[in-house]
Amino acid sequence: MPPPLALALTLLFIGYLLHRDSREEPRVSSAVWIPIIWLLINGSRQVSQWVESGGPFFLAQRLEEGNPIDQAVYGALIVAGVCVIASRRVQVGEIIKNNLWITLFLLFEGFSVFWSDLPFVTLKRWVKALGDPVMVLVLWSDPFPVRAVTATIKRCAYVLVSLSILFCKYYENLGIAYDTWGKLQYTGVTTNKNLLGYLLFVFGLFFVAAFVSRRDPHHDERNRVRSDQVINILFLVMIGWLLQIANSKTATLSLTVGIAVIVASRFAAVRRHFWSYTLAAILLVTVSDELFSVKSAILEASGRDTTFTGRTGLWETLLQEPINPLIGVGYASFWLGERLTKFWEMYPTSPPIEAHNGYLEVYLNLGLIGVCLITGVLWRGLRTVRSKMDASLSLSMSETHNDRIFGTFGIAYGVAYLFYNVTEATFQGLNFLWVIFLTLAFNSRQTRKPVGASRGGSERPDGTNASNDALPNKQGVVDEPSTDFITRAGL
Repeated sequence: MPPPLALALTLLFIGYLLHRDSREEPRVSSAVWIPIIWLLINGSRQVSQWVESGGPFFLAQRLEEGNPIDQAVYGALIVAGVCVIASRRVQVGEIIKNNLWITLFLLFEGFSVFWSDLPFVTLKRWVKALGDPVMVLVLWSDPFPVRAVTATIKRCAYVLVSLSILFCKYYENLGIAYDTWGKLQYTGVTTNKNLLGYLLFVFGLFFVAAFVSRRDPHHDERNRVRSDQVINILFLVMIGWLLQIANSKTATLSLTVGIAVIVASRFAAVRRHFWSYTLAAILLVTVSDELFSVKSAILEASGRDTTFTGRTGLWETLLQEPINPLIGVGYASFWLGERLTKFWEMYPTSPPIEAHNGYLEVYLNLGLIGVCLITGVLWRGLRTVRSKMDASLSLSMSETHNDRIFGTFGIAYGVAYLFYNVTEATFQGLNFLWVIFLTLAFNSRQTRKPVGASRGGSERPDGTNASNDALPNKQGVVDEPSTDFITRAGL
């Protein structure tokens, strides 16, 4: 097939899926496109990377200075997001109280500017990273927050997965790259196979959750549900093909862990005693590894060695670096300046820009205090997604299936995300996986001020008040809140 024809068909396919999703009830506000664009950028390439290229020295310069194009785009999205939040009845005090660990972690990142080697660079990175919670608030302050979250993930998948297949098959200059050894690697819409693995891990787990969360529909919904399941299966096939050619081991293993959690959560006994079963599974794996070297067998079967492709050697070297063990070197500051040059000289064939371990990366930048804070964020986040899973499974068949998808996907992603960060570092701002985790782990109780509470609005499983939702008018059309001028403006 000629590439232009493939491009046209792919764009038509994406357009059809986006149009179809936009018509699904309940309809979310147009403001969800702000976090969608944010995720599309962080899930593919920076805007500047689509128009510029350069070697390692160009990359090193950009790591410190940033790019004015990207700064302008991020700034515009953050301002748009803040305008949306300001136009809604958001209770900032309740948000901080209900998400204290996330708030403390973000504030400590910003406070680390005072001991960073390059404080201005750290400050710029932190300000851009604040866009992540802004996008989360845009979604959770929507009149239909759970639907806004699932719609955002689905629409990102429609664009990024479809374009990745197009690039890999028909536009090799965009979808294929070569490493320093001249080995071919499929990158899709991203810049390397590990970043492509990010997408496949998230979207693969989401469509598995969407597939298993569907219940027997009412008679008038059967056609819609049947077509939904066809789309779920189609994208699982597409993701499976990309996983095979991308050869991203971490993504494959993490996706396997997530699917195992989804399967286990189907059993009522596991749901009732989730943490007990989780602890038992960890102990079983640990004992089995000591007795039968299970870890080595799994790694060898997946094509990896016990050094995690040389990562353990990098970890040992990083732990010997002279940093302040209590507070680190400052947010996103370790891989800058003389340290970056030093490690690029030590590893000339594969110059690192991260520790390839999320927990170690936090320690290097924020010290033991940062590790304690991220531990609190992860633990509180897991408890939040667990409670949302329990709430979603108690819904009646007449209630929205988006809650069931969200609950199933949330707990599976939360557990698998911990596993993912053993060999990749994703606890940082502007990272696709981190934004997804923040969105799922956000405690949404009392996000918006109750409207018409005196009329007896009830609380939903997602923590929002039912009276906050848009109400149908006399013609049966759903009206958005009058304060949402961003939505009316088409943003």
